[in-house]
Amino acid sequence: MINIKSLSLEQGEFLLEIDRLTIQPNQLVAVMGNNGSGKSTFLSALSGLKPFTGEYLLDETPFVELTKQEQSQQISLLPQHVSLNMPFDVNYVVLTGRFPYVSGNTYSKQDQDLTDQIMDEFDLGALRHRQFNELSGGEKQRVLLARMINRDSSIILLDEPLASVDIKHQYEVLEILKAGLKNRIIMVVIHDIHIAFQTFDRFIFFNKGKLVYDTEQSELDAEKISDIFQVNISFENIKNKRLVQVENAHL
Repeated sequence: MINIKSLSLEQGEFLLEIDRLTIQPNQLVAVMGNNGSGKSTFLSALSGLKPFTGEYLLDETPFVELTKQEQSQQISLLPQHVSLNMPFDVNYVVLTGRFPYVSGNTYSKQDQDLTDQIMDEFDLGALRHRQFNELSGGEKQRVLLARMINRDSSIILLDEPLASVDIKHQYEVLEILKAGLKNRIIMVVIHDIHIAFQTFDRFIFFNKGKLVYDTEQSELDAEKISDIFQVNISFENIKNKRLVQVENAHL
């Protein structure tokens, strides 16, 4: 469980401030807002990548009392722009997600079996023996997402994970994330409101460094969201799917 009683992070002239936020396991959470609203900074603070002030607990333990390794074992972050040089094949890259802090060949048959399952889910079977560095941007992103899900972290933070993924795989990736919750919290920065409003369980919206709206999927308020994005948004429910109409904007 994420339990924020207060959190602030100052970065140049930008100030991120959160008064209170609690997120329970088994939730797929969309982090939304306009560019520069604080979404990526929020994930960086949660992961400990950037220093913050305030009171932030994982379950009952203050985050700052955890060692760096304990923090990293509980929370995994995939930043928006990742430039990695991994001279390994795809199978090994995804496999090392099991225990990223273990060096040497210490992986069991069960680890490999779980890795095989994850790679099949992410449609990576045909790329198993390809070198990671030779893949396209979208293929690399799917490999890194598979590696994240293969970890045993209780909290997974993904910053724009669909940005370089083709349309065919975007919905598949989100369905895999939902299926992979298993008592986890998965938080995703996402801009595509059409996909987000059909897929996620919970939504938190940022505006100018402040968390301005926190709601469940069933309680989404088109008027409040329109105010945040400064566009006209309306919902239409067709065959149990929430379709989004957006006027005067490209989101």
